[in-house]
Amino acid sequence: MDESILIVAPLRGVDLGDAREVCLYDEFFLARADNYREALQDSVGFHLGRAQAHDVSRAEWLFCCRRKRSFAESVDIPRAVEVFQDALMAIQIVKPTPTFGLIFHGEEYQDHSVRLSGLGDRRWPMESGYWARLRALDSPLVAEVRAIIGTVLKVMSGSDISKRNAIHSLQLALEHPHPYISCLLAVMGMEAIFDSGNRGEFEKRLCDLLGPDALAFPDWNSPDFPPPTYRVKDIALHLYMLRSKVAHGADLKKAAVDKRSSVNLLEFKQHVGTEFSGYEERSDAVQYAQLLGEASIYLLCQVLRRIL
Repeated sequence: MDESILIVAPLRGVDLGDAREVCLYDEFFLARADNYREALQDSVGFHLGRAQAHDVSRAEWLFCCRRKRSFAESVDIPRAVEVFQDALMAIQIVKPTPTFGLIFHGEEYQDHSVRLSGLGDRRWPMESGYWARLRALDSPLVAEVRAIIGTVLKVMSGSDISKRNAIHSLQLALEHPHPYISCLLAVMGMEAIFDSGNRGEFEKRLCDLLGPDALAFPDWNSPDFPPPTYRVKDIALHLYMLRSKVAHGADLKKAAVDKRSSVNLLEFKQHVGTEFSGYEERSDAVQYAQLLGEASIYLLCQVLRRIL
């Protein structure tokens, strides 16, 4: 049987130059949406509303899986979509990349024609945060994805529940639109790895793993934009406090009068410091809790890179 099952997810924020298709691992690859434009437009027009279909049809790159179909073995589509989502998280661990929250599946034939007949999954879009969006998913980052995607797939099909839960927490944190909840989920992911029982243990284990002076915002964008100067030792306790206030439904204002480690979570701060013009042009200042929500995702990514 000369056909394959094709699974695709439209992405935003990808720049791979003139490449048409880039292999990542085994069945997984990145492809220009133009390669499948007609099939994608037909599918989104059938499954989505007009506004969302218009947005998705403008995607330039797709994350894809091509799996050969045979008479001897049928393809379990729901399971294939689940594995596809696991593989997508390898990209997010390297550098959070915006998605549309949509996974389509269909058939690719010997003559290279494609029919995307199904919507395999519909979730909240994953949002990367402003600092991550300043750099596209480019060739050097794709090389890093290649280096870990096999490991991520093994973890997600393996028995190490703590690592699997940490990756699931990252996905949920990227999907949630509110920064406070994103922080709660991201810190939960780190706690799944650390098995920390309190704020002091969390701070120590995060500092021990990444180093106290490690940057919370990775240096993706130099030399054009220097990274924000927040270090692990500066914000570890604050992350845990925001997580605890949200988890227990407490007033965030109470963190400012905490007897052990007070912090004003609602204070407006320059997002990255006066030396960085990009954030200043976007916003003069943001609430510290919002900044922590973004930083927590990047820190979970760094934790996962270390322990996978």
